[in-house]
Amino acid sequence: MKGHGTGNDFVVLPDPDGALDLTPDLVRALCDRRFGIGGDGVLRAVRRDDRWFMDYRNSDGSIAEMCGNGARVFARYLAAAEGLGPKLSFDTRAGVSEAVVEGETIAVTMRRPVLRGRGSARLGHLTLTGEAVDVGNPHLVCRVPDVSLVDLSVAPVFDPELFPHGVNVEVVSDDGRMRVYERGSGETLSCGTGACAVAAVLLEGGLGTQAIDVPGGRVTVTVESERCWLAGPAVLVASGDVSIDEMLAARPL
Repeated sequence: MKGHGTGNDFVVLPDPDGALDLTPDLVRALCDRRFGIGGDGVLRAVRRDDRWFMDYRNSDGSIAEMCGNGARVFARYLAAAEGLGPKLSFDTRAGVSEAVVEGETIAVTMRRPVLRGRGSARLGHLTLTGEAVDVGNPHLVCRVPDVSLVDLSVAPVFDPELFPHGVNVEVVSDDGRMRVYERGSGETLSCGTGACAVAAVLLEGGLGTQAIDVPGGRVTVTVESERCWLAGPAVLVASGDVSIDEMLAARPL
């Protein structure tokens, strides 16, 4: 299946028995927008001990701990294909995520963002300072006057001691407009965990609700004492079969 949450799009692979050998090459082929299905990542649905596990991979084939928009699409898949809901839960590498399906909107829980101190990243010729935030995966949130003026076409350069496993870099203006360079995917139209990180910074580490406008639409983040909720639209747009051998064989070397 193919789905997206505010333009952050994913290939959904039902694999309840965990039989598929999901190699980095296969992930890259599936996410290839010209020789594959196309997507910012892959969501593999696996059954483990009578619970569903969201096995998320970035488009470059790397494994990620969590993906907020991916979790919302995953919940949409479980509701549509497995008949679960309107309240459901599933496992991720970052822990258990609860979900609530209400029409077009799906809200999922993630761990409460933790502010880790200051950091910096170089984006092209521009060096920005920001706040390091842990949302189950690493983020650097940089406040700027105008997000449209920041070059996110190349990978940011960052301190590997502060971010040993890489980092997602968000730029945000005071009115809640956000753009993101996702680790392992590049610039995307939306990033759910990034929106949670941005909300935590805009709320100055406190509790509350913050609307975040990304290029793909709007999501709403509610930070509670023990967790946060990410809410927004999530849709499945296509379903079908794919010949993995033919797809891999057709890719250019």
